[in-house]
Amino acid sequence: MRALVLAILLVIFSSFTATVQSVDLSGVWAQLVVSSQLSDVPFAGRVRQQTISVQRVVITQNGETVAMEAQTCALEFVSGTPLVQLIFPERFVNSLGIDKKQAQVSGSEFVQPRATYLRGVRLQDPERDPLPTDPKDPRVFDQDDDGNPGMTIKASVVGLFNADIYIIQRDWNVLRGRLTSSTTLDGLVEWGSEQVILGATNPIFLNPNPTFPDPNLNNSFFRSTRVSPETSCEQIRAQRDKLFAR
Repeated sequence: MRALVLAILLVIFSSFTATVQSVDLSGVWAQLVVSSQLSDVPFAGRVRQQTISVQRVVITQNGETVAMEAQTCALEFVSGTPLVQLIFPERFVNSLGIDKKQAQVSGSEFVQPRATYLRGVRLQDPERDPLPTDPKDPRVFDQDDDGNPGMTIKASVVGLFNADIYIIQRDWNVLRGRLTSSTTLDGLVEWGSEQVILGATNPIFLNPNPTFPDPNLNNSFFRSTRVSPETSCEQIRAQRDKLFAR
């Protein structure tokens, strides 16, 4: 009897594996990307902070090659303490446009190689050129079209000190995961970020708190769920809890 049960389980597992490996990823996916770091915050100590991106991703698969076009639907920062709040304004999010990336699939395994994203700056070598520090540098531009250099974020400390902060960024990430079903693709995120503060409406925000990589690699992850082709960013935002529940 035990051998029979084992044989049945092997058949079920083999059938599931074959089904997952034969899935074509082409279509529209809702994706959650969480990037985690640690920061030393005055009066709060060392806290875990997370940048959370909700995206609508259009995937086209050709053999083992996957082309992705990712639109950011929402961008949030979890500061790890009620003392600090940071907001990405709607202008910031809307100005991100479409990020085009490539990935590879092999069976149920998925790998998006390192992709680099520049915000508020244009560089001849996006990977290696140092970020400029002068807001008048011709490589800096007003990406969110609010009349200020670079990109504008809003910050608040204990509700008493507030500021608009003008920044440029170079972010990168690598996604490694696997298909867990024909409609779900999950995994871990390796990432990094460089940022230059070009100016702020309150000088206390010109010197950010030091940050460190989160030693728990499982805290930086992505979750992807296949949705119908007509699903909009607005619908993904409204259904995010259900879409990314695991």
